[in-house]
Amino acid sequence: MQKVLVTGVNGFVGRHVAAELRRRGITVVGLGGQAVEDSQFVDQYVALDLTQPIDPSSFSFDGIDGVIHLAGLAAVGPSFDEPLHYVATNVGIETNLFEAAQAQGARPRFVIVSSGSLYSSSAELPLTETSIVSPNSPYAVSKLSQEFMASYYGNRGFDCMLARPFNHFGPGQGLGFIAPDLAQQLVAIERGTADHISVGNLDAERDYTDVRDIARAYIDLLDKGQAGELYNICNGTPRSGHELLNALLASSDARPEIIQDPARLRPADNPVVYGSHAKLSEHTGWQPTISFETTAADVLSDWRSRDS
Repeated sequence: MQKVLVTGVNGFVGRHVAAELRRRGITVVGLGGQAVEDSQFVDQYVALDLTQPIDPSSFSFDGIDGVIHLAGLAAVGPSFDEPLHYVATNVGIETNLFEAAQAQGARPRFVIVSSGSLYSSSAELPLTETSIVSPNSPYAVSKLSQEFMASYYGNRGFDCMLARPFNHFGPGQGLGFIAPDLAQQLVAIERGTADHISVGNLDAERDYTDVRDIARAYIDLLDKGQAGELYNICNGTPRSGHELLNALLASSDARPEIIQDPARLRPADNPVVYGSHAKLSEHTGWQPTISFETTAADVLSDWRSRDS
C-alpha cells in the first residue's frame, strides 16, 4: 500500500490511524465532514459531506490503494432516540463511497469498520466471528447493515474486509463513552469544580483495547486481510466499569464520591462481553500491545491537558 484513504480521519480513531499509516511511510488522504484548521496529520485533507453522493469533481479515487472506512455515527446511546437517522446515515455513507469508486472505475481494497456490539448476549464466550448475532441497539443494526452492504459490493468486484472492533479507548476520545466521561469528571474534581462522579452501570464487563492497537489492526487488515472475511478486533479480557474507574483513580490523588445516575443507564446492556482475536492474529500477526492500565493513564493525562 502506497496511498490510503481514511474516512472520518479527523475523528478519534481516524487521527490514530493516520498517524500509524504515516509512521509506516504510507501516504494518507483524509476525508472529513468539515474543514479543519489543523490538517498536518494527513498528506491531503478533503472536506466532504459523505451523506451525499460523491461528485468526481469533489474527490477522485485515482491512486488510492486502500480505504479504511471510519466515518459515521459511533455513539450507541443516542441511537436509541434516533434509530432511523443512525441506520440511514451509516449505510448511506458507505454506499456513497462504493458507488463513487465504482463510477470512477477504481478498485481499492476496503476495510469496513463494523462493531463487536452485534453479538447476542446469549452467545458463548469468548465471542468469535461465527458467534450468534443479535443487535441490541439501532447503532448495532446500522453496523450489521453496513456489513451486508459491503458483501453486496464484494459481489460487484471489490476486495472488502469486515472489522468488528470491541470497545476501544485512548487519548483523543470525545465525551459520550465511558472512559472519557469518567476522566473528564475526575479532572473536574482535581480542579475543584466538582465533588462527585456520576456513573451508569459499572457492573457491565467489556473487552477494552487501546485505540492505537486498534489502528494497527485496521492497517494490518488492509495489508494482509483476506477479502470477504470478517475479523474481531479485541483484547480478549473482560473488564468492568469499576475496573476502568479504578485504573483512572490509580493515576490520581482524588477519591471522589461515586453516584449512579439513572440517566446514564442504557435500555439494554449485556452483562459480559469479550471476544477472541485468534483469526485476526492468524491472518495478520496482530497482537494487542498496550496495557489497560497504560491506556487509562494516557486517557486521564489527555483530559488534564484540555481546557475543560
